[in-house]
Amino acid sequence: MKEDLKDARILIIDDTLANIEVLENLLMMKGYTNVKSLSDSTLALTTIKEYEPELILLDLMMPQVSGFDIMEELKKVPSGFPLMRILVLTADITPESKKKALSGGASDFLTKPFDLTEVDLRIRNLLYTVFLLSQLTNQNIILEEKVKERTLELEKNLAAIELQNKALREISWIQSHVVRAPLARMMGAISLLEIKDDAGVTQEEIMDIVITSANEIDKTVREISAKSAQANI
Repeated sequence: MKEDLKDARILIIDDTLANIEVLENLLMMKGYTNVKSLSDSTLALTTIKEYEPELILLDLMMPQVSGFDIMEELKKVPSGFPLMRILVLTADITPESKKKALSGGASDFLTKPFDLTEVDLRIRNLLYTVFLLSQLTNQNIILEEKVKERTLELEKNLAAIELQNKALREISWIQSHVVRAPLARMMGAISLLEIKDDAGVTQEEIMDIVITSANEIDKTVREISAKSAQANI
């Protein structure tokens, strides 16, 4: 995780080159590898969209475009930057200034002149927050995919069960209607064999009825077996 934090994209926006140099040296000394700096605040929004930093060190009081203006413009970006954190740099530590910055989108404050120990601590804390949010987002994506897969699997199982139920209903209908007719004829023919001469039909005719009925029953049983196999019953 420590290595992941060191790879985070950090953007410094400050019109004072001396401040940029101090922050760059500190970040380099602490092992951060993806640091970009900007002294022209008019290029801030374009640079942020292209670089997509995870942390911005943003000076509030700059000519042309202030830190407050930049935060307001970021709010208008449709896609937004849900994981990005803003650490504002200011000499104005009045409650009004802090309130305005927080409502504008700032995550934390650094007061000028910089306390390098405090700078390091606040940067690490904010990047750790970004890291945790990123992990949570990734886990949520994985969880959503698993839920989709499980839902699809359940839908397939339900479809298979419905197919089996349909096949069972058809088999039940065949057993109760189709099989009953030839079975009744067969039983009738067997009864005729028992009464023989009084039946008014020859033994050959009776056997034909029995054989025909048996073939019909055999065909029906085969159809039932085929439906059962098709529905995996």
